[in-house]
Amino acid sequence: MTTAQDLFAQGSHAFAEDDYEEALNFYSQAIEVNGTHAEIFLKRSATYQKLGKDQEAYEDAVHALELIKEKPSSDVTVEAKAQLRKGVAAFHLQDYQTAKVALEACQALSPEQRTLASWIRKNEQELAKLPKAAVVTDAAPSTVAAAAPAANVTPVVSAVASPASTPVPVPMTPAAHRVRHEWYQNDTYVTISIFIKNVKKDAVEIIFTDKALSVSVKMPTGSDYSLELDPLSHKVIPSESKYEVLSTKIEIQLKKEVFAIKWGALEGDDVNAGSMAAVSAGATPAYPTSSRKPKNWDALAKEAANDEDKADGDKALNQLFSQIYKDADDDTKRAMMKSFTESNGTCLSTNWDEVGKGTVETRPPEGMVAKKYSS
Repeated sequence: MTTAQDLFAQGSHAFAEDDYEEALNFYSQAIEVNGTHAEIFLKRSATYQKLGKDQEAYEDAVHALELIKEKPSSDVTVEAKAQLRKGVAAFHLQDYQTAKVALEACQALSPEQRTLASWIRKNEQELAKLPKAAVVTDAAPSTVAAAAPAANVTPVVSAVASPASTPVPVPMTPAAHRVRHEWYQNDTYVTISIFIKNVKKDAVEIIFTDKALSVSVKMPTGSDYSLELDPLSHKVIPSESKYEVLSTKIEIQLKKEVFAIKWGALEGDDVNAGSMAAVSAGATPAYPTSSRKPKNWDALAKEAANDEDKADGDKALNQLFSQIYKDADDDTKRAMMKSFTESNGTCLSTNWDEVGKGTVETRPPEGMVAKKYSS
C-alpha cells in the first residue's frame, strides 16, 4: 500500500517540476491516507496558491494550525510557516486585517522567515488604502459561514473554525488570471521570464534574498500579480542578481552562489541532489529548465557566437573571393588579378582564356559612370 510519505514525496517532486495539478492530486491522496500531518496541508496550501485557488489555500493553512495546536512542538518553525501561509492567502483574498494578524503571529514566532518582511509591507500598504473605520486593532469576525473542507479529503480535524473565532476571508474581486513564467539556466545565472505585457517599471517590486525571490506586479488590468519562490532550491547572490522590465515580459536573473551548479528545480528541495559531483567530474551540465523539451544551452551559446562571427554584405563577398583565390590554379589566379585590376574593381573573372586576350574594360554598374580619379 502506498504510504502518505510516498505520496507526499511524489507531490513535492511534481511541485518542483511546476506541475501543480499533479502535485495537488498527490497531496490530496496523501491527506486521504493520513491527514494528521500539518506539513502536507501546508504544501497543498502552497499548491492551491500556485493554482490561484486562494480560498482553498486559506482553509488548508487553518487546518494545519489546528493540527499544530493538537500536537504542540518545541520547534515553532512549522507553526510560523502556517501563519505565513494563512496571511498570504488572506492577503490574496483581500482580507488584509486577517492577513495582518497572521503575519504578526508569524513574526512573533520566527521573524527570520525570508519573505515575511515583504508580505508585511505589502499588507500595510493595502491597509493604508482602506477607510480608517475599516481598520481595527483585532481581526473582525466574518459574517460568512466557514467553508467546508475541500472535497475528497477525509475530515481528520474539526471543520474550519467558526466565524466567531477565526474569520474566513471573503473574496472581493475575481482571482487574477494566470500568468505564465518559465526559467532556464547557464553556469552563472538562473533566468526567470514572467510573461506580462506592457507593465510599467514602477509597478514592479522584486526582492532578492539568498534563498528566496518575491515578485509583486500591479497588472495593467488593475489586479495584482505575485510570485513567491521560497525557498529557492539553491542559494543566490542578491547583490549581483538583477531584473529588467521589457515590453512583453519581466526577465529576472538570479546569480548562482556556486558557479556551474546544476539546479534540478527552481523552488523547494532539489530532486537532482548530487549533480555537483557530475559537474566537478567534468561532465557537461544538462541545465534543467521549465521547458518540456530539453535544450543544449552550451550548443546554443556556441551557435550564437558563430552567428556573430558570420559576415554579411561586402565582407561576406570578399571572404568568398578570397576563398576562391586561395583554392584556384595559377591561370585562374592570374585571371582574377588582371580582370580586377584593369577594370578598376568592376569586373572579376576566373577565365584566363578570355581575360588574357586583351585589356579588361571598366564596367560600372548600370546607371553609374566611371570617372578617372585626379589628385
